[in-house]
Amino acid sequence: MRTFPKSLATFRKIIDERGDQLRKLTQEELKKLSAEPPEQLIFDSRPATIGIIVQSKPGGNLRVVIQGFMKARFVPGKHVALDGFYKHPDGTVSPMPDEEFYEFD
Repeated sequence: MRTFPKSLATFRKIIDERGDQLRKLTQEELKKLSAEPPEQLIFDSRPATIGIIVQSKPGGNLRVVIQGFMKARFVPGKHVALDGFYKHPDGTVSPMPDEEFYEFD
């Protein structure tokens, strides 16, 4: 049984795919993205925004969060879709713990 709209599932897939692409970038390439404005788009006839947050962390690590907001169709508010990871100085990637996502919704 589906617990959220099909369009939200598809939007989440887009955010996850964007995260997969970003995981392949170097730290320098990721740092440049932090200055980019959020992407504005229309998804399923609704306004949506995709932003990329890049934060420097101790030890030279970067925390990268892909944050998507899509206007809800039948109720006031927005749907949120998130993906995130850590990029380490040696180029390896590790997942972002689930509890850290609460800072971004």
